[in-house]
Amino acid sequence: MKQFSLSHVSSFCMSLHLAMRAGIPVPEGLGMYKEEETDGARRECFAAVENAVALGGRLSDALRESKAFPGYMTDMVEAGEKTGKLDDTLLSLSRYYDRQEAISKSIRGAVTYPVMLLCVLILVLVIFVAKILPVFSDVYRQLGAQMSGPATSALLFGQWLGDYRFPAAVVVLAVAVLAVVFRARLKAFLRGLFMGGRLGASMLAARFSGILAMTLSSGMDSDEALTMAARLTEDKKAAAKISACAEEAAKGMSFAQCVADTGIFSSLYNRMLAIGARTGSADTVMEEIARRAGDEADDRLEAFIGKIEPTLVIIMSLLIGLLLLSVMLPLAGIMSAI
Repeated sequence: MKQFSLSHVSSFCMSLHLAMRAGIPVPEGLGMYKEEETDGARRECFAAVENAVALGGRLSDALRESKAFPGYMTDMVEAGEKTGKLDDTLLSLSRYYDRQEAISKSIRGAVTYPVMLLCVLILVLVIFVAKILPVFSDVYRQLGAQMSGPATSALLFGQWLGDYRFPAAVVVLAVAVLAVVFRARLKAFLRGLFMGGRLGASMLAARFSGILAMTLSSGMDSDEALTMAARLTEDKKAAAKISACAEEAAKGMSFAQCVADTGIFSSLYNRMLAIGARTGSADTVMEEIARRAGDEADDRLEAFIGKIEPTLVIIMSLLIGLLLLSVMLPLAGIMSAI
């Protein structure tokens, strides 16, 4: 069974939370959600989970056996069952996956939009070189002159594309197939290319704070929360730091100091967490940090996209303008001489 999307997981957790909040038993709540499901495969999955729980099994085990839910979710449901906070855990999971879905959409938009824009601009440039420059070349030939260096080079490239358009199309198709086959690695590469620097740090802080807010509000202690965060953090270097800090937390180091040692949060967030830990409201403070970090990541992502679009347009406009000038200026000189 293919894993459910983040939006489906969030919807499932919220529906089951509402059912439990209304005093409806878990098996009955699962049955209600199953009845509303229109997809056959997902309906069968929910039916299997409902039957397993109705026979006395634990919800976490049934979800894990279905292989349709993320491992993080099943672990958190198990933790909620052990701490007696399954209702609150499901609500936190729904909010967590809502945040992760929003972050994932933002990342996809930040990566996809510039790439598509670049492809469109390259296509415009190729059409200009392959279709428009030959017209100017014929005009120069009739006048007994020759285009300047840049335009001539671009024209030769356009002629080469015309002569070898079928091999070029095969190469493009092969590249597209490889991109589909290795899309996971390509996504990771593009994410690393576009998500570096302060933007990447903001994204990491938003994910990290979301995980900690989720785990702390579900009743986990600090070292367990850090261990879970290390497992779910995609950045390997950050995950290694979090793992080391989790070990220090298990030895007795304060939670706020452990989080500060990871270097993921800014000094402001570290101070907020330190105060929250002293007042016994670390989970509440972490929720606020998660909200602020998410807003900060969204702002920087919008600023990043706002810079990428005009930069690509300016670069391609300069290239096309250079070619036009290299064609039109000599032609203007010839026409004035005539």
